Order: sequence, then structure tokens, then C-alpha cells
Amino acid sequence: MAKIQEMTQLSPTMTEGTIVKWIKKEGDSISPGDILAEVETDKAVMEMEAYDSGVLLKIIQPEGSKLKVGEAVAVVGKPGEDISSLLQNLPTPSEAAKPTSSKPNQTIPAEKESPVQITAPKELPLVPTTKPSPASDENSNPRKNQELRGSLRVLASPLAKSIAIENGIDLHSILGTGPEGRITKRDVLDTLSGKKANPMISSSFVATRCDSSVSLNGMRKTIAKRLTESKQNLPHFYLNVDVHADALESFRSDLLAFQKSHNPDVADKVSLNDILVKAVAISLRLHPKVNASFLGDSITEFGRVDIGIAVSLDGGLLTPVVRNADQKSILEISKEIKSLAKKARERKLKPEEFSNGTFTISNLGMYGISRFTAIINEPEAAILAVGSVEDKPVIRNGAVVPGRVLSLTLSCDHRAIDGAVGAEFLKTLKSLLEKPSLLSGV
Repeated sequence: MAKIQEMTQLSPTMTEGTIVKWIKKEGDSISPGDILAEVETDKAVMEMEAYDSGVLLKIIQPEGSKLKVGEAVAVVGKPGEDISSLLQNLPTPSEAAKPTSSKPNQTIPAEKESPVQITAPKELPLVPTTKPSPASDENSNPRKNQELRGSLRVLASPLAKSIAIENGIDLHSILGTGPEGRITKRDVLDTLSGKKANPMISSSFVATRCDSSVSLNGMRKTIAKRLTESKQNLPHFYLNVDVHADALESFRSDLLAFQKSHNPDVADKVSLNDILVKAVAISLRLHPKVNASFLGDSITEFGRVDIGIAVSLDGGLLTPVVRNADQKSILEISKEIKSLAKKARERKLKPEEFSNGTFTISNLGMYGISRFTAIINEPEAAILAVGSVEDKPVIRNGAVVPGRVLSLTLSCDHRAIDGAVGAEFLKTLKSLLEKPSLLSGV
């Protein structure tokens, strides 16, 4: 008897999915476990398996269709079986089931029926519809000219227009000094000679810009929902510490030299973030109360140290997880992070590779951000925000000298972590980073 193949929940947070590609075609024989199609979830592009044996009699939803979990996608049965009555009794597909496009990642207009229409502005007149009053004096009137710009009109003499056109100058960018704010020959020539600066953005440019609407993809919807819930439900508090990073950078240089001596062509070089992950993992092992989760009537202190690394993607964010980071060397961590990040950007992570972490690190130092606070990745109880290493004056042996400083900010769930507990964790982390040679023996 023919059966309906439904959209399968492929990740814990998945509520809908988009069919990227059908692997099987109508008429193909299938068995349980065969890959039917590739589906884009809120986190990655994943493989949807068949759970019945038979022949793929009908593909109900084409590539590009967005469906809720549990909605019909195909019919599986015996060769030649009549499925007309089964198809007639199918429930009406949800609005989400309509194909978005041949490319699921492409954004669509927010309107349900018709795309957003953007009308080009009409050609702007370069001369006023009325002549300036002959009683106007020769003093400049910038305010009047700005008001006229707001109505998309420009006052300019014929000679000024001619010179501007010949030299490719936009009259909207010139502030007139003539009667009624009129642009004169002298204004244009001054602009040409550089005596008068052109505003980078004139009010006319702002007036002609059109709004645009970008539909949220599944990943962005999930991020918005989860971070809103985290910020609303978790009482966040924040702890900051500055780390003297000179020794940390020297330690990284030694590791790079070690890598090069063993493999001159190595491309995946150890980063400061890789070393930081190891130091955080050891600190979590020593402070299990930070490696925790609040569960309402109890607090779980994890025995494993699984660290999520926030990876920025086009249209969202993923946190691939380095499992048992406290038990791995820095070189092993470095290799694993690069592999996971590559899979994340290709949307090929499996659920077990980005879920069930115990702690998260978010690093924006590579963007020149010196310090920031991060929202906790629930149900974890803390997240570490990492800034850039900067040149700052530091005190050594009672004297102010140049130094390199790294800023760290720990966001904590106050239900699970007290201030003193978070402070002790940061104290340990700071010590390990300022004496990174200690990491080699732990």
C-alpha cells in the first residue's frame, strides 16, 4: 500500500525545511535509509532519508519548496499502484510549502502575492518652474536651496548647468551662493578647482533612496527566537578582564615555527583563538560550576568540556562544537576548528557537530573590536567574548611600558553562576594565557 513520505525533523530546532535537491527521481527503487533529498534546515543542508521500501511513485513538492515538519513531500509504494485517491485526500499545503525559487538561499519579497515594485524617480528638472524674484538680493541663501533640494529641484543658471554637464558634476552636490540659493558659474568653477567641498551625501540622494525588504531565512529566524528568549529569560551579568598578551603572542610564534619545521607547506596555522580554546577548556575543567546549565530546579555541572566556536555565515551564525577540548592538544584543536568552520560555511555540519555544547566562545578580535558582550547560548550558563589584541601602556616593575593587551568579557547566567565563581574562572584563564607554557603540560 502506498505511503506518504513526510518532511522529517532533521535537527532538534528544525520546524521547517526547504528542499534543495531531489536525489531520487520518480520511478526509482528505494529502501529505508536511502537518501531521498537534500534539505536546508535552520542550521545546515542535510540529507533526508527514506523510511519505507518500494518505488518513488510521486514527488509532491519540487525543489525550492519550503515545508513544515510533517508535511507530505512524496509518495512511496508498489510499481504501477494507483495513488490518485491518496493524492486527492492530502491536506492543503501550508503557505510555507510554496517554492521560494530554484535556489533556496535566495531571498524573496515579503509580500505574499507580488514582488516589491520599485519605481525609478522621474528625471529631475535642473531649473525652477518659476523665475526667481528680481527683488532678491545677491547674498547667499543656502537654506532656501536646501529646501528646494528636498523637493528634488535644483536652482542653477544655464551657464552653470552647461559647465557642470561638461565636467560630470552633479548639481545636487553643490551649495549655491546666488539669489534664492541659485547655483552660479562661480559655484561650479569653485567645485572644479577644489575650493568648495562636495557633500558626500546630499539630501536629494537620501530622498530618492527606496526601502527594501529582506525575508528572514530559517537560520536567522531561529537565531532571533533563541537569542530573544535567552536575553529575556536569563539574568545576564558581565565580568571583564584584561590579559597581558606579549607572552601569548610569543608562544604562538613558537608554535608556528614548530609547525613550519615539521611541515613547511602547512596552510592551517595555529591562531590565538586555538590557544584560547585550550586555555578555556582547562579553566572549565578546574571550575566546573562555570561549565554548567540551569535546569529550573537543579544545576547540571557537565563532566565533559565541549566548547562551541561562533562562526559567522552569510545570513546567520553557527557554533560548531569541539568535543572534549580539555583532552586535546592545541594543534589538534586548531585542525578540528578549521575543519568544522569550513563545513559550517558550506552548510554541511551534522546536528551532532553543532549541538549540545557546554560553553561558547565568540571572537570578534579579527574585526578590530576591542571589547564587547555576548548573549548566552542557552541552555549553557556562560559565554566568553574575545576582543582584539591591542597596543596599550602596561605597568611592569613599577614602570609604565608599552605592552600588548587582550580584552575578555564573560557573560554569566546568575541563576547558575555567582560573581565570585565567574571571577575565579577568569583569574585562572588570565594566568594560563599570560603563562601559556603551562598549557603544554595540561
